[in-house]
Amino acid sequence: MKYLRLLIFNLFVLIPIFSFGQSSDSLSKLPYEVLIKTYKNLIKTDLIKAKPYVQALLKKAKANQKITPITSGYREMAFYYYKTKDFEKYITYLDSAIVFGKQSNYKYYPTSFYVNKGTFYSGKGMFDLTLDNYLKGLEWAEKRNDLNYKAIIQHNIALLKRKTGNYEESITLFKEALAYEAVRISKDQNDSLSYLVTLSDLIITFRKNKEIDSALTFNKKGIKMAEGKDIQNLFLLHKGVIQYYTKDYDSSIININNALNTYEKSDKNWFFENYNLIDAYLHLGKSYEATSNKEKYIAYYKKVDSIAELDNYLIPESRNAYTSLVNHYKNTGNKKQQLHYINKLIHLDSISDKSFGDLKNKITKEYDTPLLLEEKEKIITDLEKEKKKTSFYNTIITFLFVISLIGIGYYYYRQKVFKKRFSKLLDSTKEQDDDKESNNQSVSSTINKETLADLLDKLDQFEKEKGYLKNNLNSKDLAKSFNSNSSYLSKVINTVKEKNFTNYINDLRVDFAINKLKEDSIFRKYTIKAIAKEIGFNNSEAFSKAFYKKTGIYPSYFIKELNKECL
Repeated sequence: MKYLRLLIFNLFVLIPIFSFGQSSDSLSKLPYEVLIKTYKNLIKTDLIKAKPYVQALLKKAKANQKITPITSGYREMAFYYYKTKDFEKYITYLDSAIVFGKQSNYKYYPTSFYVNKGTFYSGKGMFDLTLDNYLKGLEWAEKRNDLNYKAIIQHNIALLKRKTGNYEESITLFKEALAYEAVRISKDQNDSLSYLVTLSDLIITFRKNKEIDSALTFNKKGIKMAEGKDIQNLFLLHKGVIQYYTKDYDSSIININNALNTYEKSDKNWFFENYNLIDAYLHLGKSYEATSNKEKYIAYYKKVDSIAELDNYLIPESRNAYTSLVNHYKNTGNKKQQLHYINKLIHLDSISDKSFGDLKNKITKEYDTPLLLEEKEKIITDLEKEKKKTSFYNTIITFLFVISLIGIGYYYYRQKVFKKRFSKLLDSTKEQDDDKESNNQSVSSTINKETLADLLDKLDQFEKEKGYLKNNLNSKDLAKSFNSNSSYLSKVINTVKEKNFTNYINDLRVDFAINKLKEDSIFRKYTIKAIAKEIGFNNSEAFSKAFYKKTGIYPSYFIKELNKECL
């Protein structure tokens, strides 16, 4: 659905003001209507013959020295070079359209050009440039008060976040875009297509975020709203995919096949992109694999590969297909095919690492790259020197055994260290700082004694009243509540407490958590996330990091050992 929403908008809202042109004196003398009509006919059948007309239209616009027609001329030139797959010139002409579009009064310029560039770079996996252009487009959409393109960009940024595995933020953006589309539907009941496209992407994101119930609920709504429309087929596909995750494999196979059959018979396939076909074949393969139909799942996993082979279209979700193909040929002893799919799997991983960055850390891999590379080298050696098979296997087994021993040893070493830290923490009591007086004298050299004493008293009261448990606490707000300023407060905390404001607050929260966990068995039953929220942290990661920094162990380990002590 990468370009679909933009395509819908361009088809029905953003009607081109002008078409293309060339530096031909004879053609540029023709009326605009003739140039446009002739060009529109030729672009569908003969790109070479279409070129002089698009050049003539741009030349005519320049001769008249009107900004909006010139901008439209550059836009059409860019579109022409996109059709000819000359992407360098495509970007060049889009940049020219942007320059003139900024001077135009036309509502959708230059926003639409930034969106075009963003979607182009997204298709190339250049996500830094993608986001950069989307944000520039959003800035101009806000300047032009263009709610339509703001929704388009919001939708596309949600897709970008989904690509990088940031599903929760993606869901939030899709919901906001959906709310905007709902308002448009309330004004025009026929304007539901954009809503359904966004709804479809939201369903996919719910599914990727393992919110299967939400995906199912929204998909039922989509099926009902899309009834009688071409896009209904897409929601039928979603239904089949969701059924795989509810382990209703037979229904999943039926519905995905029905969606594919309709897709293959229809000449209106623009709702089905490569991603949707991969999704269909991949989950058919998974369903057949779950029902132990080896012939079927191998066939569908190969179809996933065929799309990647034909269009060089790779997505991380395809990994399951390649790992299954590798394992299949490993089990059948076909080393050449095993090596073939291992190479494809390594290529997919390298593309994922380059394009999606930290996405690799968000998915569980059936193979990790180092082991995969070792497997590859082993197979190459087997194919070239069959006589060394036994020796090679023994080497690998020994290596893995040694690694396992090292891993086990390290694990028990860590457990021993954590146990010591836990015992120390369990027996520890809050100690007074012997250097408090000297620290007070040090800070009083820059802050008068009355102010210092007042701040220290208020800090003591703040600690006694457990004010540090408040969320989103910062030095500026705290100083203001003390009728002081953040500079004085920071100086006092840095000198007297010997730590910065953040560490001071975090340590107080951690101390509070430790004491309450020791004393309150109910509190120990809370999740780490709930404990973090209870004591003022924004998330469990920040709490765990602060706890480990102060104590040398993680809160989960501390709670586990406390529970053992209480048995």
